[in-house]
This record gives sequence, structure tokens and C-alpha cells, in this order.
Amino acid sequence: MSENMAIEVASINKAMSEGAGAVICSIDNSTREGAKRVYNAMNNPKFKVADYINKTIEITDVFIEIVDMLSEETGEIATVPRTVLIDAKGEGYQATSKGIFDSVRKAYNAFGPAPWEPALKIEIKQKPVARGSMLLFDVVD
Repeated sequence: MSENMAIEVASINKAMSEGAGAVICSIDNSTREGAKRVYNAMNNPKFKVADYINKTIEITDVFIEIVDMLSEETGEIATVPRTVLIDAKGEGYQATSKGIFDSVRKAYNAFGPAPWEPALKIEIKQKPVARGSMLLFDVVD
């Protein structure tokens, strides 16, 4: 693993321990177009990853922010990753899912940090776990 890639993977691994407010983004926001893509990923992703189970998405970028959310199960505040997968057209697919976050981390380990060119073709999966199910993805091409 190259030193640069090791730094990027370490950033993802560190994000959860930093708590709410930590952000990781693979989009260069030094141009107006880049800033617009970052803003739209943060503010208004068009799709929900959960609506794409057993479907493919071709992703080039990721935006991850660590947020505090009220757990419907326990009624307590939980710190969770909100991940937006971004395709080449700039469309965002949002999930508040540890499984999707872990899939991105594993993709960074295997393919290097985003942006990915060519895009990673992924298939969204839903896996049963002890309390319900978890979203994740497989790289299919």
C-alpha cells in the first residue's frame, strides 16, 4: 500500500473516532463545479441507497460525515456515518449505515482512495444481522 493510500485509509478509519462533525470527501472543491458537487452531496442527495438493493451504481466519489442520530431502538443518541456515494453525473445516493461506510473503507483498501476512474461498478446488498439488516455493497466490475 502506498504511503498516500495509507494516509487516506487512516482518515476513514479515524473519522468514526473523531465523532460528530468529522467529514471525508473525495471531491476537489477548488472549482465552482467541484464546490457545487460537494454542496449537493452534503445537502441534497437525490437517492437513497436502500432503494437500490440488488441494483448497480457506478460510483466515482464519496462524501462521509459523522452525525449524531436518535436511535429508534434505544431512544439514545448514537454516532453514525452518513455516507453519500456519488456517480459520474454527480448524483448522490445516501445511507446512514455502518455497512455502507465499511464497504467504502474496504474499497479504499482494495482500489485506493476515491475519486475512482474508471468508476467502481457496485451492487447494493442487504445482509441480515442480529437486529434487522445491514446495507453493504459488492464491487461487480
